[in-house]
Amino acid sequence: MGRQVVKMQVWSHRLLLGCRSQDRMIQSESFAAAWEIATKKQQEIALTHINNISPISLKYWISDVLASGSLDRLNMIVLRQIASRHQIKNYSRMSKQKLVEHIQSKGVKFDTKNKFGLSEKSSGRDAFNSISFGNSSTPNKHQEEKIPY
Repeated sequence: MGRQVVKMQVWSHRLLLGCRSQDRMIQSESFAAAWEIATKKQQEIALTHINNISPISLKYWISDVLASGSLDRLNMIVLRQIASRHQIKNYSRMSKQKLVEHIQSKGVKFDTKNKFGLSEKSSGRDAFNSISFGNSSTPNKHQEEKIPY
């Protein structure tokens, strides 16, 4: 198989996985709850993420809407990301309440617009386009014979 065919197969497979992931999120109770309390503008943003097949952005949208400005409502993964960014020691061993207290003691403001550092222009397609398929100009034997997953 040619190198271009392999690239297309890999891209297509990753796009399919992104669609499946996004579908699971849309079918979840958390998405339904977020959609119900979201404003029209927030719903338009969600539709943009869905149209761009951007499951990561959609996940962050759900967190944004459900969190509604409170650190207590964030899940542990997000709290640990914030703690890591602000260099809080031993954050991985803390309980949720202790973690919230340490984050607040650092004076961290909860920014619902951009708490994850994502730009509004990023999409799932940008992520797929940025994937490198190897540095060599000629494909090796394994790349020609099977599709790398």
